[in-house]
Amino acid sequence: MRNLLSANFARLRRSRLFWFLEAGVFLWGVFAYYMLKINLRNGYAFDNGNTYLFNQMTFIGITTACFSGFFIGTEYSDGTMRNKLSVGHSRIHVYLANLITVFFVAIAQFVVYILASFTAGTLLVGDFVWSKLYRPVETIAISLLSLITSSVIAVLISMVIIEKSKAVLLNVLLSMLLLIVGASALKGVMQPEMVKRMYFPETKQYKYIYTESISEILDDASIVIEEVSNPKYLRGAERKLYECVSAILPTAQALSCGIDAHNFIRFSAFHVLGTLMVGLILTSGGILVFQRIDLK
Repeated sequence: MRNLLSANFARLRRSRLFWFLEAGVFLWGVFAYYMLKINLRNGYAFDNGNTYLFNQMTFIGITTACFSGFFIGTEYSDGTMRNKLSVGHSRIHVYLANLITVFFVAIAQFVVYILASFTAGTLLVGDFVWSKLYRPVETIAISLLSLITSSVIAVLISMVIIEKSKAVLLNVLLSMLLLIVGASALKGVMQPEMVKRMYFPETKQYKYIYTESISEILDDASIVIEEVSNPKYLRGAERKLYECVSAILPTAQALSCGIDAHNFIRFSAFHVLGTLMVGLILTSGGILVFQRIDLK
């Protein structure tokens, strides 16, 4: 295992894609706080530091999936995978070594963005920007769990699909699909139980208000506003399902890192147990499939 990891990290040091992703993440961190500086200059109300410090989580899953497909796919195409097995390395060790390597790449992107954000945020905006962070330790923990599951999924696809182009394409498409599913699940969980409903006498129509800001219509005395039960609020088994998906799905975890304090999903043991369960099942399944692949 140690020799496999040494070989993988030696390849990382020479990988142009790896350094390109690291540079891209760093520049994105600087750009995010440069835009914050412009927004503040234009009167933007800054009240959620998590949106900026953790917005990289939205796309790190996709970049990790892309890297995994290229990195592992190259081992198949140039015969490296076959050579590793022919010299006596077990398939389990090969699989786990690649998983550790891909997870390291995900962590490296996360750390580089955080460092870029702290540097650019302090220099461009000032130290006060960090006072707007909400539960940063919990958010970092959720971020790490998201990176674990994203890496597990990416390596599973890359290890069981020999053709590099197909593995990369499927990895990226699945990451985008999971992002859509995660956003939908998170949106469902975030729905408030009670909302304001307006009645317009002229048109005899009702309109539900899902945000706090309704000042623009309060001047009209003819409009009747009442607080009612939200028809979109999830209840019972459906809500439990959405909460489970939001806690386990890596894209939902990633998106939850940047939401406001009112909708923040607290870190819990279920996050850890769910991530470990999904990771164990997918990794075990991937190893079983990989052991059946004929590389001769």
